[in-house]
Amino acid sequence: MKVIKILNNSLLLTKDEQGQEVIVMGKGLAFKGKVGERLDEEHIQKRFILQNNPSAQAYVRTIENMPESHVNVINKLISNAKEKLSLDDQIFFTLMDHLSFAIERWKKGVSLQNRMLWEIQRFHPVEFELGLEAVHMLNQELGIELTEEEAGNIAFHFVNAQSHEQNMERTMQSVKMLKDIFNLIQYSFDMQLNKNSIHYVRLVTHLQFFIQRLQEGRLGNSPKDFIFQHMVKEHPLEYKCAEMIKTYVQNMLDISISNEELLYLMIHIARIVQEEQGDEGQL
Repeated sequence: MKVIKILNNSLLLTKDEQGQEVIVMGKGLAFKGKVGERLDEEHIQKRFILQNNPSAQAYVRTIENMPESHVNVINKLISNAKEKLSLDDQIFFTLMDHLSFAIERWKKGVSLQNRMLWEIQRFHPVEFELGLEAVHMLNQELGIELTEEEAGNIAFHFVNAQSHEQNMERTMQSVKMLKDIFNLIQYSFDMQLNKNSIHYVRLVTHLQFFIQRLQEGRLGNSPKDFIFQHMVKEHPLEYKCAEMIKTYVQNMLDISISNEELLYLMIHIARIVQEEQGDEGQL
């Protein structure tokens, strides 16, 4: 592994045997490898491969210009999150880039409202709790005062880093769609859903994977016509609600969902409606 650039005392930009640029981390690395020389890999504690995208060099500049204390605490909060979530290593770059601007805004007294804070709290509580822990850690160790709004932003990065195809725009679209679909269900049955219910948790999980399949073009289309027609007959209100969701998806993404997807939507909706109405039924 050849050293290309020294970023700070513990971070070096290197190139591996395959020609990939890799940022490596280790205590006192700047004193153990000179530019142009090979680095002894036993000194490396972590490595982060720079994917080939237009942002790669911007990430390098951000890290190079960031105080080492900031880099260390952000790496620490990512490690903390990885104990509970399976995160792609690219979060090291994306979150570093985001927080460098967040800290700069705080220094200038600029506060930005997180318009999707309520949704991230509701649909991604684990990530939001880790976001709160991250804000507390940043405030304590860097002597700053980031707010709960920033915890929501960090949570978005945690959600995004769990996707195989990382795309913040998709992550925000997913959270918006969750909110809209839940509003459609509550409007259809004129009720507030109990978020402490096991069927609520199952519905959230189903909808998260449903939206992911929509975004990735992996919708189910197995023939289950007999079961589908039975559900339509036995649960007409749930079918009407599922059709509203189908229309919403068509308008939002220009995608027509199959009867199989409608069937599973109806089943989950029927379960949570029956629970709210005190009738568990057979579903």
